[in-house]
Amino acid sequence: MLGNNFFDKYGNFENKKFLTLLTEAQKWLKKKRSNAKGLNVEINLFNSVSAKELWQFVNKLSIFINSWIDIKWAFNILVKQTKNPYLKKIANEIKVNIDYGIGISESMMQYPKVFDSLLIALVWVWEKTWSLGRILAEMDKKLLENIELKWKVKWALIYPVILLFLTFSMVTFMMIFIIPRITESFADTGTALPALTQFVIHISDFFRYDWHILLAWILWLIALIKILKMTYHGELFLWYIAINLPIFWHIIRQSNIIYFINSFSLLMESWVLLLDALKTASQVVPNIHYKKEVVRIKNEVESGLTISKSLGLNLEYDTNVYLNKLFPEEFAYIVNTWEETGTLSDSLKKIGNNYSSELKRYIGNLATMLEPFIIVIVWILVGTIVIAIMLPFFKLWEIAKKM
Repeated sequence: MLGNNFFDKYGNFENKKFLTLLTEAQKWLKKKRSNAKGLNVEINLFNSVSAKELWQFVNKLSIFINSWIDIKWAFNILVKQTKNPYLKKIANEIKVNIDYGIGISESMMQYPKVFDSLLIALVWVWEKTWSLGRILAEMDKKLLENIELKWKVKWALIYPVILLFLTFSMVTFMMIFIIPRITESFADTGTALPALTQFVIHISDFFRYDWHILLAWILWLIALIKILKMTYHGELFLWYIAINLPIFWHIIRQSNIIYFINSFSLLMESWVLLLDALKTASQVVPNIHYKKEVVRIKNEVESGLTISKSLGLNLEYDTNVYLNKLFPEEFAYIVNTWEETGTLSDSLKKIGNNYSSELKRYIGNLATMLEPFIIVIVWILVGTIVIAIMLPFFKLWEIAKKM
């Protein structure tokens, strides 16, 4: 019975049939475990792999393969050295699947939340060309660059939020603990307070007695963002705001372009077909508008258009009008040069490095520029509160002088 199911008429083992059966068995096992009661239920809530852990996994695998260690033995070592239990389980499953003729890329496809489309595509290329060492070395380098880029982008976006949060915390402390005591000292005098002081007191009362309203609005906003992320149109709206956000729009756009260049150049260098490279690169870029743009370019290339023309570059006229808002014109010229000379990989690497260096400088300059801006906001808020506190004293002094 086994031979009839998994071997063709020539006696060759068909791993696709076995992989389909394995997938169905995994689904059945998960369903059985979810219906089970007691402590034997497998909880997948915390089964995750960070970008750093994935880079360490690929880095070690690259070292083993480039040291001419057998692929199965390499995964055997990885199982022992991997600390993340979920990633250890996956590595062990890949090692076992190799014995059954199931490719590494096919095993990785079972875990799309751990291995992205780029890594799976490159491993698939290796299985066809037997060049895993070079591919893993390049992937190791690109993963590290992506981790550093994500960290810098996140820090550039989070840094002003942290400063504003500290400012808000300080103002809140003054409103809750300092302003009420000063208000009590003026309550018995019967003196009419200045408008600015009354305004600050009203805000202080809001923070003391109606803080739950502010908290409810904050929680409602977080819930709204979560809900929008779950829908296609909501995600389109959020990413549209991101790429048009004042000051930060350049960081969002430039980082997505770098992700595309890194993945696309690596795929092309690994001899992946052009349309497949564009399709995989579209899945790597995080912004959904860039995903749509790359898919549109891929569809137009499939219809016979060149990439540079799909980007919007037209050199047939004396005056060129470039209308693409997501990719810069110089990028389209680089692609056009490749289409004429066949040197895309080197050209993309060079422009990708230039964009990365430019983005790092921009983030560094932005952090330097935001610091005095935040300090000015702090001084305005604190100064307003101090002036509001001091104004009644001046009024009392004038009353005392008349007496």
